Parts: sequence; structure tokens; C-alpha cells
Amino acid sequence: MEEKNKKRELVKYFFQVMGDERFLTVLEKYTVGEGYGIEHVWCVFADDYEEWEEDYFGEDGVAFYFDYPAVEEDEEVILDYETLYLYLEEIVESYLLRHPESKLEIENYMNKIKERYKIKQ
Repeated sequence: MEEKNKKRELVKYFFQVMGDERFLTVLEKYTVGEGYGIEHVWCVFADDYEEWEEDYFGEDGVAFYFDYPAVEEDEEVILDYETLYLYLEEIVESYLLRHPESKLEIENYMNKIKERYKIKQ
């Protein structure tokens, strides 16, 4: 599988694992630069780490971690904010098909995310 598609699929998988019941919580956390996760699947924003820490991956971006048994072998996906936002747009679209009543709340979160991470699109 192409690297970009693999990253996209893993990020989608992250949200599948979180489930619809946690979706709005995850978006809300993202608006303030907080990661989220459960058991073997989680994500962390760059500013959660100091340069000297082992898991430090740069000054910006978000890292998604997938550990066995959630995946066959441990995986890590690091995205810049633009890419994260692109993936989120796709994920939000499919969430809204199932939960159209959340449209305003989600638009609010997406606008805050766009603002916080200076997304140009």
C-alpha cells in the first residue's frame, strides 16, 4: 500500500476505534492541541513533547500511535496540520451522514482547528 494511503487508512482506523460516541470529544481536544486515545490507539500533538524527550518528533504536527493488538505490528503516523485537517474533513463528512444533528457543533470545532493550526485552505 502506498505510504500516503496507509497513513490515511490508519487515521481513519483511529477514528473507528474511538467510535462515534467519542468523536466530538476528540475534535474538541484537537481545538486546544490535546491528543486523545484509548488502550492501544492514541494521538499526541508535537507540543506535548520537549526536544530532549525520546518521542519528540518536531515542533509541529500530530503523531498517531497504534500498538499491538489493535494492529498486527506497532505503527506510528506523523502528520503535519494541513494533512490532518484534510483527513479530518473526510472523516467528518462520513460522521455527518450518520449524525446530521451535529453539523453546527462540528463546523465550530473544524473552524477552531483551522484557526489554531493556521490551515490555509
